[in-house]
Amino acid sequence: MSANLESSVVSERDDRASLRSVLVLTLVGWLLFNAGATIGRYSGPDYAGSPVKGVGTVEKCERRGPFTILDGVGFYDACYLWVEWDRNGSERVLVDDPGFFRGEKPGDTIRIGYGVSRPEVGYSSGLELLKFGFVGLGGLLLGLGTLLLLVRLKLYVLR
Repeated sequence: MSANLESSVVSERDDRASLRSVLVLTLVGWLLFNAGATIGRYSGPDYAGSPVKGVGTVEKCERRGPFTILDGVGFYDACYLWVEWDRNGSERVLVDDPGFFRGEKPGDTIRIGYGVSRPEVGYSSGLELLKFGFVGLGGLLLGLGTLLLLVRLKLYVLR
C-alpha cells in the first residue's frame, strides 16, 4: 500500500514538472514571436521602389500598445493622413503600421510612398531575416506549447 501511495506522489510531482515545462515552452515561444514582430518595426517597405510618392499631412493619431497580437511589444501611433499624390489625386489613408511614425503630430507633413513606405524607415534585409527567424521559431514553439497544453487538458478532463 505504501509503495502505491509513493508512486502516486512521484507521478503527481512529475506531472507538475511536465506542466511547468510546457508552460515555459509556450511562454518562450510567445516572447520570441513578439521579439521578432518588434524587430520588424525597424524595417519597412522600400521607399525608392514605391511606384507613387506623395506628401501626407497628419490629421489625427491614436496611441496603441503596449501589447499587440501580431505587432510586437511597445507603443506605436496609428494615424490618419491626407495624402496628396505626386501623380494626381489625393486620399485619406489610415496608417496602422508600428514603427512608421516617429512622433509626428496633427498638422505635420511627411513624405510617403504608395504601399505605406517612407524614406526614413528603410528596408533592411538583415532585420527582415532576423524578424522572420524569431517569428518562425517563436510561432513554432508557441504552437507546440499550446498543442501540448490542450492535450494535457484533454487527458486531465478524461481522467
